[in-house]
Parts: sequence; structure tokens; C-alpha cells
Amino acid sequence: MTSQSAFDEHRYNASVTQTLPQFWARFGGLPDVAGKHVLDFGCARGGMVHTMLAAGASSAAGIDINPDYITFANAKHGPQWGERAKFICGDVREEALEPADIITSCNVMEHVTPLPETLGALVQKAKPGGEMFIGFSPLWHSPYGHHRLMETRMPWAHLPRANRAFLDRLVDDEGKSPETIQELGFNGAAPADFRAALKGLPVEVISARRNVAAHPLKQLAMKAMLIPSIIPAFEKYVTIGIYWHLRRTK
Repeated sequence: MTSQSAFDEHRYNASVTQTLPQFWARFGGLPDVAGKHVLDFGCARGGMVHTMLAAGASSAAGIDINPDYITFANAKHGPQWGERAKFICGDVREEALEPADIITSCNVMEHVTPLPETLGALVQKAKPGGEMFIGFSPLWHSPYGHHRLMETRMPWAHLPRANRAFLDRLVDDEGKSPETIQELGFNGAAPADFRAALKGLPVEVISARRNVAAHPLKQLAMKAMLIPSIIPAFEKYVTIGIYWHLRRTK
């Protein structure tokens, strides 16, 4: 096994044993997927597709723009699930996909650009009445929104000087730093931007929660952190994650 293969296996195992169970705990547990077709947006190495099929979905598809993820996912899951699992490398705005009974997306939306067009295209991939479980964190302006790409324990250390405190630390072989966080895959969207992207889409909001944790004590701490968000200007700095449960209406 190559070092890259070992890394991919490690990240995949962490996804299915840690990230995804925590994701579903924030929604109160797995939905009933028996006999349904599931679409996972930003599928990475295929952990969600595997989880849904193991839970009884009749079929599941994953879409991601990273070809290496798709190659890994096909090799990992093809032998076990055959035609029930499908992985597509492409842009959800451009791909013709089978309409889904359930759409999932874990920790992807904070990276997506353009946000309104992509979210609108994703909703269109759901069947009328289909449900969507979309959760994402950490948001860019939250204490560690840099996704731990900075070696610091100081919250919000990446934001000073219009993000230059973060960007100037990332120097390539030619001594150059990125000009924007978008070059690195962060959209920099605030909670208000996500709400605006959702507005006007054919969806019923079953729940829209912020800073959700599975452990009761951590949940109290996460909710307490939101208290300053009563002042609109502070909201983006204290919102770590957003968790939407939606249903397409038409």
C-alpha cells in the first residue's frame, strides 16, 4: 500500500466511524432510507454512500469535483455494492442525475461557489417531497474556520487584515501566497449568505439549526456561544455550523 493509499484509507475510516455518525446524531439519527434512492453531494471517498446502502437504501449516488476521490470510491465500493453504488465526478449544476428521495451533504457548503446557483441545482435533484439533510462546519468566520490549516489555538487568528493573517502563512516554492481564500476552496460565506441562498427555493424548512452538538454538555456550550448573535454583526463570528433539514415542495 502506498502512502497515498494509506492516507485515503485513514481518512475514509475516520469518515465512517467518526464524522458521519456525528453528522447524523445532529439530526437525531439516520432517516428511514429503506428502498430509497440517495444522492450525496460532495461525496469525497464515498463514506455516506456506503452508510446509506448499509442502512437499506436501494441505490445511492455520490458526486464530487475531485477525480481522486471518485477513483478511490469506485475501487472501494464497487466490489461490495455493484450497480447500487454510483460515483460521478462533476459539477452538480451540470450533471443529469437520477432524482433522489433523499439528498445528503456533509461539510461541503462552506466550500461551495457559486453558492446560490449550486444550492438551487442541488434542490432540483430532489424529487417533489424528497428530503435534504445538509450540514456544514466550520464556517469561515467562526473561531477555527480555517479548518486547522493554521497551527494556532487562538480563535479567529485567521481573520485579521482581511484574511491576510491566514494567507500570508501559506507560501509556495516561489515565495508567493494566495490572493484570496476562494483559491483555497473556502467561500467565506456568512450565515446571512446561506439564508439568502435558500430563500425562494421550492423547499419547506423542517429545521434550520446552528451550532449543534451530540453531547449534552457540548451542546450547552455551543448554544451559549450563540448569545452574541442577537447583535447581527456578531452572528458570523459565533456560528460554527449550520444544519438544515429540508423538504422539496414542488
